[in-house]
Amino acid sequence: MSAPAPAAPARWTPDGTSRGTVVVLTGRGEHPGVYARLGRRLAFDGWTVAASSPGATGTDVAAVLDGATGARVLLGSDTGALLAWELAADGSVELDALVLAALPAAPPDPAPPRSHEDELDARTACPVHRGILEADPGFRWGALDEAPPPVPSAALPDVPVLWLHGDADPVAPAAAVRALARDTDDLAVVADGVHDVLNDQFHRIVAARLVQFLEKVAKGAAFVAPAAAAPAGGRRAAPLTVSARLDHALRALAELVAAGDGTVTCDAIARARGIPLNSLVNIMLQLRRAGLVTSRRGCEGGYRLARPADEITVADVVRATEGALAAIRDTGPAAVLWADLERTVADFLTGHTLTVLTPESTPR
Repeated sequence: MSAPAPAAPARWTPDGTSRGTVVVLTGRGEHPGVYARLGRRLAFDGWTVAASSPGATGTDVAAVLDGATGARVLLGSDTGALLAWELAADGSVELDALVLAALPAAPPDPAPPRSHEDELDARTACPVHRGILEADPGFRWGALDEAPPPVPSAALPDVPVLWLHGDADPVAPAAAVRALARDTDDLAVVADGVHDVLNDQFHRIVAARLVQFLEKVAKGAAFVAPAAAAPAGGRRAAPLTVSARLDHALRALAELVAAGDGTVTCDAIARARGIPLNSLVNIMLQLRRAGLVTSRRGCEGGYRLARPADEITVADVVRATEGALAAIRDTGPAAVLWADLERTVADFLTGHTLTVLTPESTPR
């Protein structure tokens, strides 16, 4: 028996004349309604948006675009991005531009998420979207366990292409996408972004970047390139620096140390330690993945230390947030000196535990 035909796509239309049509191809586990927020945003900016159901074919997409006025854009997310590439490359649909979001070009790192909370962490750090997925009976949990199709062997078409990706995407590592993007493509990689880049915590800047791309495709709108900056003559950055992300992580952990065995919500941590809430949400996900904290239903339920404070070193925190303890040049006449410095830094960070983050020693 043949598979049932995909349901009619969800559609969002502008109040006035449409600047063009964006067809959204959904990814694993998703359905058209997942993109309601994006659809409303693009419709407000004058675009018609149609999100197709899983299983859509080139014929289905061509039918959506039949009679469309203005620019014709195909936007795919996750496996929908692979399908968008395939349809654009084989000429199934006539397009003016292509948007590839969270394209899975390499195996996940680490393994695919297993629990609901792990899947939420891998998909989005946006509290609103996490709540939507948890309450959505049409969302298909566990779909990220399914292996995606291979990247199409056919070359991308000669149309403008925008790549959207999260820098911290554990489902589709960003490095593979950077390697695929052509020099003529637009590549936008969101710092600290995870897999559902269109619905992640920084969805507003992603939507703004998408609108900028669409306006360039439809109307040729573009910014003038800035003039070359004059050589800097002031003070240079210090050779040893602490990133804001690491500082925020230690501030948050100080609050958990002070809480003892209790759990603390992200909102309470942000207020007590002066940390931007959006940044804190992603930092806590990094600490959780590294096994340094545990949570009860994420930020809303609260976090606590996964181990006693005297068993978690500052080096553990640095590795969780920065990936490495130090970035040292290993060539040149000073290579031995830099190697000694790296060992010294590692010994120092490993020799200090979270017990140094007492309420008395950490300013509020």
